[in-house]
Amino acid sequence: MFPEIDTGKPERRQLAGRLLVIGGNKESFFAVASVASKAVEVGIGEVKTLLPDSLKKQVPAGAGVVFVPSDASGGFGKKAADFAIAAMAEVDGVMMIGDMGKNAETVTFAERFMVQNAKPVLVTRDAVELLTNCAGDWLEKDGVTLCATLPQLQKIFRAVYYPKMITLSMPTNQLIETLHKFTVTYPVTIATYHNEQIVVSSGGEVVTTDLKDTTYSPINLWSGELAAKMVALRLWNEGKDLATSASAILM
Repeated sequence: MFPEIDTGKPERRQLAGRLLVIGGNKESFFAVASVASKAVEVGIGEVKTLLPDSLKKQVPAGAGVVFVPSDASGGFGKKAADFAIAAMAEVDGVMMIGDMGKNAETVTFAERFMVQNAKPVLVTRDAVELLTNCAGDWLEKDGVTLCATLPQLQKIFRAVYYPKMITLSMPTNQLIETLHKFTVTYPVTIATYHNEQIVVSSGGEVVTTDLKDTTYSPINLWSGELAAKMVALRLWNEGKDLATSASAILM
Protein backbone atom coordinates (compact mmCIF):
# COMPACT_ATOMS: atom_id res chain seq x y z
CA MET A 1 0.00 0.00 0.00
CA PHE A 2 2.85 2.38 0.72
CA PRO A 3 5.57 1.93 -1.92
CA GLU A 4 7.18 5.21 -0.84
CA ILE A 5 8.21 3.67 2.50
CA ASP A 6 11.73 2.28 2.54
CA THR A 7 11.88 -0.61 5.01
CA GLY A 8 15.60 -1.18 4.50
CA LYS A 9 17.92 0.36 7.07
CA PRO A 10 20.14 3.24 5.86
CA GLU A 11 23.61 2.13 4.77
CA ARG A 12 25.27 4.83 6.87
CA ARG A 13 24.86 4.30 10.60
CA GLN A 14 24.63 8.03 11.31
CA LEU A 15 21.50 8.16 9.15
CA ALA A 16 19.86 5.18 10.88
CA GLY A 17 18.57 7.20 13.82
CA ARG A 18 19.21 7.47 17.53
CA LEU A 19 16.65 6.01 19.92
CA LEU A 20 16.11 6.43 23.67
CA VAL A 21 14.32 3.50 25.36
CA ILE A 22 12.80 4.23 28.78
CA GLY A 23 11.59 1.58 31.21
CA GLY A 24 12.33 -0.89 33.96
CA ASN A 25 12.37 -0.97 37.74
CA LYS A 26 14.42 -2.89 40.30
CA GLU A 27 12.20 -5.96 39.87
CA SER A 28 12.18 -6.08 36.08
CA PHE A 29 14.18 -4.81 33.12
CA PHE A 30 13.60 -7.62 30.59
CA ALA A 31 11.30 -5.54 28.37
CA VAL A 32 13.86 -2.73 28.13
CA ALA A 33 16.74 -5.07 27.30
CA SER A 34 14.62 -7.02 24.81
CA VAL A 35 13.34 -4.01 22.87
CA ALA A 36 16.76 -2.32 22.87
CA SER A 37 18.25 -5.48 21.38
CA LYS A 38 15.46 -5.69 18.81
CA ALA A 39 15.96 -2.04 17.85
CA VAL A 40 19.65 -2.71 17.14
CA GLU A 41 18.73 -5.84 15.20
CA VAL A 42 16.20 -3.93 13.09
CA GLY A 43 18.88 -1.41 12.20
CA ILE A 44 18.54 1.69 14.37
CA GLY A 45 21.95 3.35 14.45
CA GLU A 46 22.28 4.09 18.16
CA VAL A 47 20.16 2.92 21.10
CA LYS A 48 20.33 4.35 24.61
CA THR A 49 18.45 2.86 27.54
CA LEU A 50 17.27 4.94 30.47
CA LEU A 51 17.06 2.89 33.67
CA PRO A 52 16.50 3.68 37.35
CA ASP A 53 19.75 3.49 39.33
CA SER A 54 18.23 0.74 41.51
CA LEU A 55 19.33 -1.57 38.66
CA LYS A 56 23.03 -0.67 38.84
CA LYS A 57 23.94 -3.96 40.51
CA GLN A 58 22.04 -6.01 37.93
CA VAL A 59 22.83 -4.21 34.69
CA PRO A 60 26.41 -3.63 33.54
CA ALA A 61 27.22 -0.01 32.82
CA GLY A 62 27.96 0.76 29.18
CA ALA A 63 27.96 3.50 26.60
CA GLY A 64 24.30 2.93 25.86
CA VAL A 65 23.05 2.82 29.46
CA VAL A 66 21.96 5.91 31.39
CA PHE A 67 21.10 5.47 35.08
CA VAL A 68 18.79 8.04 36.67
CA PRO A 69 17.58 8.62 40.25
CA SER A 70 15.16 6.02 41.53
CA ASP A 71 12.56 6.29 44.26
CA ALA A 72 12.30 4.23 47.45
CA SER A 73 10.54 1.35 45.65
CA GLY A 74 13.17 1.09 42.91
CA GLY A 75 11.22 2.75 40.12
CA PHE A 76 11.90 6.05 38.39
CA GLY A 77 12.05 8.91 40.88
CA LYS A 78 10.48 12.24 40.01
CA LYS A 79 13.97 13.80 39.82
CA ALA A 80 14.75 11.44 36.93
CA ALA A 81 12.72 13.65 34.59
CA ASP A 82 15.55 16.20 34.30
CA PHE A 83 17.97 13.46 33.21
CA ALA A 84 15.42 12.02 30.77
CA ILE A 85 14.78 15.40 29.18
CA ALA A 86 18.54 15.92 28.77
CA ALA A 87 18.90 12.46 27.18
CA MET A 88 15.93 13.16 24.90
CA ALA A 89 17.76 16.15 23.44
CA GLU A 90 20.52 13.84 22.15
CA VAL A 91 18.32 11.39 20.22
CA ASP A 92 15.90 11.39 17.30
CA GLY A 93 13.10 9.39 18.90
CA VAL A 94 11.89 7.91 22.18
CA MET A 95 10.17 4.69 23.22
CA MET A 96 8.53 4.24 26.62
CA ILE A 97 8.37 0.46 26.90
CA GLY A 98 7.01 0.10 30.44
CA ASP A 99 7.80 -2.26 33.34
CA MET A 100 8.25 0.96 35.33
CA GLY A 101 5.93 0.30 38.27
CA LYS A 102 2.96 2.44 39.23
CA ASN A 103 4.09 4.35 42.30
CA ALA A 104 3.37 8.07 42.61
CA GLU A 105 6.92 9.25 41.86
CA THR A 106 7.14 7.17 38.70
CA VAL A 107 3.80 8.54 37.51
CA THR A 108 5.07 12.07 38.16
CA PHE A 109 8.26 11.29 36.23
CA ALA A 110 6.37 9.85 33.25
CA GLU A 111 3.87 12.69 33.09
CA ARG A 112 6.50 15.42 33.30
CA PHE A 113 8.70 13.80 30.69
CA MET A 114 5.83 13.19 28.27
CA VAL A 115 4.61 16.77 28.49
CA GLN A 116 8.10 18.22 27.93
CA ASN A 117 9.32 15.69 25.36
CA ALA A 118 9.96 17.28 21.97
CA LYS A 119 10.83 14.19 19.91
CA PRO A 120 8.65 11.52 18.22
CA VAL A 121 7.65 9.12 21.00
CA LEU A 122 6.04 5.69 21.03
CA VAL A 123 4.31 4.59 24.23
CA THR A 124 3.37 0.96 24.77
CA ARG A 125 2.65 -1.75 27.35
CA ASP A 126 1.99 -0.50 30.89
CA ALA A 127 3.66 2.84 30.17
CA VAL A 128 0.33 3.79 28.56
CA GLU A 129 -1.40 3.44 31.92
CA LEU A 130 1.09 5.73 33.65
CA LEU A 131 0.13 8.51 31.25
CA THR A 132 -3.62 8.02 31.12
CA ASN A 133 -4.64 10.62 33.71
CA CYS A 134 -2.69 13.39 31.95
CA ALA A 135 -3.67 12.35 28.41
CA GLY A 136 -5.24 15.74 27.78
CA ASP A 137 -1.82 17.34 28.25
CA TRP A 138 0.00 15.32 25.55
CA LEU A 139 -2.60 14.12 23.04
CA GLU A 140 -2.39 17.51 21.30
CA LYS A 141 1.35 17.07 20.67
CA ASP A 142 2.63 15.98 17.27
CA GLY A 143 4.68 12.80 16.93
CA VAL A 144 2.96 10.62 19.55
CA THR A 145 2.27 6.95 18.76
CA LEU A 146 0.27 4.68 21.06
CA CYS A 147 0.72 0.95 20.66
CA ALA A 148 -2.06 0.03 23.09
CA THR A 149 -4.66 -2.58 23.92
CA LEU A 150 -8.35 -1.80 23.61
CA PRO A 151 -8.85 -1.58 27.42
CA GLN A 152 -5.98 0.93 27.58
CA LEU A 153 -7.59 3.00 24.83
CA GLN A 154 -10.90 2.88 26.69
CA LYS A 155 -9.24 4.59 29.65
CA ILE A 156 -7.54 7.19 27.43
CA PHE A 157 -10.87 8.08 25.84
CA ARG A 158 -12.52 8.41 29.26
CA ALA A 159 -9.67 10.55 30.58
CA VAL A 160 -10.29 13.18 27.89
CA TYR A 161 -14.10 12.82 28.05
CA TYR A 162 -14.24 11.80 24.41
CA PRO A 163 -17.93 11.44 23.39
CA LYS A 164 -17.40 8.19 21.45
CA MET A 165 -16.60 5.20 23.62
CA ILE A 166 -14.71 2.01 22.81
CA THR A 167 -16.11 -1.34 23.94
CA LEU A 168 -14.53 -4.77 23.73
CA SER A 169 -17.63 -6.15 21.99
CA MET A 170 -17.98 -3.48 19.30
CA PRO A 171 -17.80 -4.57 15.64
CA THR A 172 -14.57 -3.78 13.81
CA ASN A 173 -16.27 -1.27 11.52
CA GLN A 174 -17.45 0.73 14.55
CA LEU A 175 -13.95 0.72 16.02
CA ILE A 176 -12.59 1.95 12.67
CA GLU A 177 -15.12 4.81 12.62
CA THR A 178 -14.31 5.75 16.22
CA LEU A 179 -10.54 5.75 15.64
CA HIS A 180 -11.06 7.72 12.43
CA LYS A 181 -12.85 10.47 14.34
CA PHE A 182 -10.45 10.38 17.29
CA THR A 183 -7.36 10.76 15.12
CA VAL A 184 -9.00 13.61 13.24
CA THR A 185 -9.47 15.33 16.62
CA TYR A 186 -6.01 14.50 18.00
CA PRO A 187 -2.69 14.29 16.06
CA VAL A 188 -1.87 10.87 17.51
CA THR A 189 -1.10 7.58 15.76
CA ILE A 190 -2.80 4.55 17.31
CA ALA A 191 -2.01 0.86 16.81
CA THR A 192 -4.29 -1.66 18.50
CA TYR A 193 -5.77 -5.15 18.11
CA HIS A 194 -9.41 -6.23 17.84
CA ASN A 195 -11.31 -9.16 16.30
CA GLU A 196 -8.18 -10.75 14.80
CA GLN A 197 -7.22 -7.45 13.17
CA ILE A 198 -4.27 -5.14 13.84
CA VAL A 199 -5.71 -1.67 13.41
CA VAL A 200 -3.61 1.45 12.78
CA SER A 201 -5.07 4.94 12.62
CA SER A 202 -3.49 8.35 12.05
CA GLY A 203 -4.79 11.64 10.67
CA GLY A 204 -8.27 10.18 10.25
CA GLU A 205 -7.08 7.31 8.05
CA VAL A 206 -7.33 3.70 9.19
CA VAL A 207 -5.50 0.58 7.96
CA THR A 208 -6.33 -2.96 9.13
CA THR A 209 -4.17 -6.07 8.79
CA ASP A 210 -5.42 -9.60 9.43
CA LEU A 211 -3.35 -11.15 12.20
CA LYS A 212 -3.03 -14.42 10.29
CA ASP A 213 -1.12 -12.57 7.56
CA THR A 214 1.59 -11.56 10.04
CA THR A 215 4.14 -13.29 12.26
CA TYR A 216 2.42 -12.08 15.42
CA SER A 217 0.04 -13.63 17.91
CA PRO A 218 -2.33 -11.83 20.30
CA ILE A 219 0.36 -12.25 22.98
CA ASN A 220 3.67 -11.47 21.26
CA LEU A 221 2.06 -8.49 19.53
CA TRP A 222 2.85 -6.61 22.75
CA SER A 223 6.39 -7.93 23.28
CA GLY A 224 7.97 -4.77 21.91
CA GLU A 225 9.15 -6.22 18.59
CA LEU A 226 6.44 -4.49 16.54
CA ALA A 227 6.98 -1.27 18.49
CA ALA A 228 10.71 -1.35 17.66
CA LYS A 229 9.96 -1.78 13.95
CA MET A 230 7.42 1.04 14.03
CA VAL A 231 9.96 3.35 15.64
CA ALA A 232 12.68 2.40 13.16
CA LEU A 233 10.54 3.10 10.10
CA ARG A 234 9.34 6.34 11.66
CA LEU A 235 12.95 7.49 12.13
CA TRP A 236 13.85 6.56 8.55
CA ASN A 237 10.73 8.07 6.94
CA GLU A 238 9.99 11.29 8.76
CA GLY A 239 6.44 12.62 8.80
CA LYS A 240 4.75 9.46 7.46
CA ASP A 241 3.21 8.13 10.65
CA LEU A 242 0.37 6.04 9.23
CA ALA A 243 2.42 4.55 6.39
CA THR A 244 5.39 3.63 8.60
CA SER A 245 3.26 2.15 11.40
CA ALA A 246 1.19 0.05 8.98
CA SER A 247 4.25 -1.05 6.97
CA ALA A 248 6.07 -2.13 10.14
CA ILE A 249 3.45 -4.83 10.74
CA LEU A 250 4.65 -6.76 7.68
CA MET A 251 8.30 -5.75 7.93
